[in-house]
Formats: sequence, structure tokens, C-alpha cells
Amino acid sequence: GESEGTWRLAVRHSLFQVVSILTTTGFATNDFDQWNNVGRGVLLVLMFVGGCAGSTGGGLKVIRHILFFKVLKLELEKAYHPTVVRPLRLGGKPTDSPDLGHGILVYFALILAIFVVSWGAIICLEPDSTWGDDSLQHKLIDSSSAVAATLNNIGPGIGIVGATQNYGHFSWWTKLNFIFLMMVGRLEIFPILVLVLPGFWRR
Repeated sequence: GESEGTWRLAVRHSLFQVVSILTTTGFATNDFDQWNNVGRGVLLVLMFVGGCAGSTGGGLKVIRHILFFKVLKLELEKAYHPTVVRPLRLGGKPTDSPDLGHGILVYFALILAIFVVSWGAIICLEPDSTWGDDSLQHKLIDSSSAVAATLNNIGPGIGIVGATQNYGHFSWWTKLNFIFLMMVGRLEIFPILVLVLPGFWRR
């Protein structure tokens, strides 16, 4: 019937968009900005997942998320069993690097800091005229979506950077912010941050 066809179409569009965002392909076959808040919220969260380890796609990579939750689990266990020493395991085997857990936590902390600072900069510096009177109430969500989409090299975001929109209406300083975020997301965060440290350039 008609409802079955609509259901199949919804599944097809949603699966395509999930795969497109997870693989940071940037394709869109449907204006997902017209979806309900739950659907758009899921897509926004998935922008921070990324592809598999070794993938040429952007994003934070699935393996980092797995390690992050394993590290959190170990830290929580230390809170109620402080004498237990348990190595960080991946695939049932202990990881080679003892500092891997610390590195994962630092990585996610840096990503969070870059996201919050960039988001705050857009909210404070980007004029309200970019949104116009009708969509100004969406400034917070649109800005977070734009930062997530550029930091993770997704492409389209939500709202004024949605599947049928672009980034052309932003001011030049916000576009520079997006360029920096795309570099961090594509070339990895540590090499980019090392380049801006004065000590790296000293002999």
C-alpha cells in the first residue's frame, strides 16, 4: 500500500544519509533538514563518529570511540577498585602503548575544546543578518552543525548549511574558521596544532 511505500522510502533515505555521513562522503539524496528533530539530532551526533581506522574519510574514526569508552570504563573501575590494575585491551589483547589511554583522552579533550571555541566564535562574531529574521532562533543549532560538519569533513550540515544550502553567506572570518576546522579534521589535530607552536620552528 501507500504507507508501505512511504516506509520503504523513509528507510532508504535514512540509510543513505547515515552511510554518507559516517563515511564523510557529503552526498544527499533527500533534504534531511526537513526531517523531525530526532532524525536531525541523530545525524548531528553521527557527524562525530567517522569511518574505520585507516579510512581516507574524515571524522574521529570508530576505533577512537571504542578506545575512549574502554578508557572511561577502566577509569570508572579504578574509582571503586583503586588497587586493581587492568591493561587497556583491544580485540582481547593488551595494547602495546601504555600511554594510549592518556593520548585518547587528550585527543577527545582537544576536539571538544576546538568545537566549543569555534562554536562560540561563530555565535559571538557572526552577524544575525546571516540567518535573517525568520531563522535567527536556529542560530545555536546551525552554528554547532556547521562546526561539526567542517571539523569532521562531512559537507552538508543542518539549517542554513543543510543539504540544499551552502556556506557562502557566512562572513570571511567565519569561513577562515571553517577552513582551519577542515584542515584539523582532514590532516589530524596534532600535526596542525604543532605547526602553530613557536617551539616547533626554533632550532
